[in-house]
Amino acid sequence: MESQLRARLEKLQILAHEKTHHKVLTLFESMPCRGKLLEIPAGEGALAWRLAEMGYEVVGGDVDPDFFKVPYLSCIRLDMNHVFPVEDNSYDYISCIEGLEHLENQFGFIRECRRVLKKGGILVLSTPNILNIASRMKYLLSGFFSLFPRPLNEFNLTPVFDHINPITYYQLRFLLHTNGFRVTTVTTDLIRRGALGLSFLYPITRLAMKRTMRKETDLRQCRANREIRHVMGSVAIFWGRTLIVIAQKKEEGADLLPTTLASEMPSNLSK
Repeated sequence: MESQLRARLEKLQILAHEKTHHKVLTLFESMPCRGKLLEIPAGEGALAWRLAEMGYEVVGGDVDPDFFKVPYLSCIRLDMNHVFPVEDNSYDYISCIEGLEHLENQFGFIRECRRVLKKGGILVLSTPNILNIASRMKYLLSGFFSLFPRPLNEFNLTPVFDHINPITYYQLRFLLHTNGFRVTTVTTDLIRRGALGLSFLYPITRLAMKRTMRKETDLRQCRANREIRHVMGSVAIFWGRTLIVIAQKKEEGADLLPTTLASEMPSNLSK
């Protein structure tokens, strides 16, 4: 019976790209300790199940919990555009893989994540990386980013599966840093072959970024911009398909620490 259940669980639908799914599992495998984890949106529970196998105490959350198919894990009804039905300081980790771009209220979502995370809690997010050079070139020529390929359907009144809010790395950083988090790690799941073919544009974009940011007059933001420019020029952002960010709940008055890039991480984290 147990082998039959495992066979069914292995066939659960993975909502994200398979490589994103496996990269996120690698990141969670490398976390120094386990704890209580909220996995949203949970879908059928493919990621929740794997995280539970690692030793995390997983609770799924989804706008339609009836869709969840892991019988021994719980899944609560949770609309990420609204207040979570969760008490303050309840979780050590939150995983949100390929969910942010579907939300109407990204600011409200991040604030809710901070509210329900415990002191020092970890938020792991992924979203399409619209800043890779292939996506930028597609936008230049067509007006549409990669993975946001056409106008949204104005006649679909429930666009829960549509990508409605693309977000760049620097916008996500702003969203996190102004709402009680600090970004600790930026990585990706795979290198886009189409982006590699445009590598000759790398020095031009580096120069353009530097010229764009030089007009900042706030010295604190100038320091932040140097780090932003460093990350935007990284392999993860310039060539990567998916933007994957780890952020930690920041205590009031705590200083922001430098962001770690995949290339600067221990080898077990940058696979």
